[in-house]
Amino acid sequence: MLWFCLFLILFPSFQEEPSGLTIISNLERKLQGIETLEADFVHIYLPAYQTRGMEERGHVYLKRPDRMRWDYQEPERKSFLLKGNMLLSYFYEDKQLLRQPLEEEVIRESILGLLAGKTRLLDLYSAEIVAREEKTQRVTLKLEPRHKQEISSLNLEIDTSRWLIVRIAFFEATGVRQEFLFSHYKINPHLPARTFDIPVPPDWEIIDSRYQEKKF
Repeated sequence: MLWFCLFLILFPSFQEEPSGLTIISNLERKLQGIETLEADFVHIYLPAYQTRGMEERGHVYLKRPDRMRWDYQEPERKSFLLKGNMLLSYFYEDKQLLRQPLEEEVIRESILGLLAGKTRLLDLYSAEIVAREEKTQRVTLKLEPRHKQEISSLNLEIDTSRWLIVRIAFFEATGVRQEFLFSHYKINPHLPARTFDIPVPPDWEIIDSRYQEKKF
């Protein structure tokens, strides 16, 4: 499952040392107030029992309530487009498009739900503050699922001067770790409709998981 995913109030955080509940409330309020967003990202994938992983870079676009696009640019070009509950995966080197419907619960529990402001974190996770950086005004929360999931825990690093997520780390029960770093945010930019419409070349293979058959 792709863990693919960010996103107006200011809070005098370190004078009063807010609780995890306060931090999550302010973060969710911020995300729910954002209509459109774009940012650069770095995606790090670390297999179980390995010390070195794979690093990918790209750009993410978000438009509420249900549009999100991830363009991976390095080292391999690929795109992931969420339209409603349909995930479209574009693999340019293989000339393939995969269509895959997602359950609403899957979206809520993944990075897609987090960044789209669809997830009420405290309904799904318990939270504790594990790190504070007064100089950068960043707080790291450790979240543990209240119910069984593919992940055993996740860490959220939040810039409390802007109430934006700067890092998400997922720890899977299998030992796999995935990390997303976000930078160069643009909040509420104009995103034309074509941003969330990627044309499919005529020579591509289209695989629709709903029908388990291949089309050309």
